Amino acid sequence: MVFMQRVSMTIVFCLVTFYASSQDGADLFKRTCSPCHSIGGGRLVGPDLAGVTKKADKVWLTKFIKNSADLIKSGDPAAVAIGKEYNNLLMPPFIGSENEVSAIINFIDSKGGSAQSAAADTFLNAASVENVMRGKALFSGNLPLKNAGSSCITCHSVHDVAGIGGSLAKSLNLSYFILKGQGIKAILQSLPFPAMTNTYATHPLNDQEIYDLAAYLKNISQTMVKGQATRSTFHFLLLGIGGWCLFMLLLFGLWRLRKRLSVNHAIFARQMATEK
Repeated sequence: MVFMQRVSMTIVFCLVTFYASSQDGADLFKRTCSPCHSIGGGRLVGPDLAGVTKKADKVWLTKFIKNSADLIKSGDPAAVAIGKEYNNLLMPPFIGSENEVSAIINFIDSKGGSAQSAAADTFLNAASVENVMRGKALFSGNLPLKNAGSSCITCHSVHDVAGIGGSLAKSLNLSYFILKGQGIKAILQSLPFPAMTNTYATHPLNDQEIYDLAAYLKNISQTMVKGQATRSTFHFLLLGIGGWCLFMLLLFGLWRLRKRLSVNHAIFARQMATEK
């Protein structure tokens, strides 16, 4: 009788633990993974994760989730292939514990199913010229963000504003072709990268700003592919030549004002005049 009670208690404990882990995994997945991944809903920024636990073991998945960049650098064939497939747009390292990673993997496994084809990306179908121009103003800082966040150009560059732009993060010239509209939206909403999290966690972008910025980045990518980006480069070249000419004129003016004689020449001339 005592043995049966112990077995029953053990089963109940395991079920409660599994349920709690599943709940934790669902919450963790929603907060940290769902902006870029779905489970059975098709590809977003990253791959559809339905059935991934049948393709890779838990040890490998744990390593990839915790730091995919390190796994790729190690030369792991599967990790390298994923990096190439997604244009080396690597997900940031997971900063949680091993138990949290395990909970996420268990949750993905519990959902079952198989990966689906990517759904049609219709996010920017209604984007207008006004959206693009407003997105450019937001990106460059000419139009402040509603919640007082930093402009994108602080860390990123694009060909449309040549000569200006930060180098802390990647150029966004081809961001739309890598991420598509839904991918850009997901990243601007979820802030998955540490620098973005620190910058916008208390200054989030609103839906209209996200849409306008995404429309602008789409336009940037399209003009880049069409070869129209050379116009900005030419303007930057003209600006450089003009700056060089201005510098030379300033240098010439300063040169004309230089002292041609020694400092003591005037004193010596006055002394000679008094002796006469």
